[in-house]
Amino acid sequence: MPDDKSIPIQTREVTIMNALMRNSIARAAAAAALVLSPAFAFAHGKLENATPSAGSTVDASPESLRLTFNEDLESSFSMIKVVNASGAPATNEKAKVDLSNPRVLMVAVPKLASGSYTVQWAVMTHDAHKTKGTYTFAVK
Repeated sequence: MPDDKSIPIQTREVTIMNALMRNSIARAAAAAALVLSPAFAFAHGKLENATPSAGSTVDASPESLRLTFNEDLESSFSMIKVVNASGAPATNEKAKVDLSNPRVLMVAVPKLASGSYTVQWAVMTHDAHKTKGTYTFAVK
């Protein structure tokens, strides 16, 4: 095998330049793929809508709570808990993802007495991101 001195200088320079060029192209392609990838791939589940809505006062006890998110949910890793003003649980049912819309998490609630309630939710989206939050509503 010839040593570096037996290879003409121009050939060595071209080989080094080719390697540098390939490396630069690979890095540029990786950066472009990262920048151009869909934004939702890095997003977390965000609560977009809730019924009853945050901060609202409803005239009568709702039959269920319905939370809509910006991404499809994993039912096994998503939950809704409702507690009254003293912190006692007001729901017994397990939350379920709506079969017709995988972005909606629902839970049936028993007849709620007048008062303030806190909704605690935690979801995992299909891309395995976890998010949680709380909001309150009141029943007249």
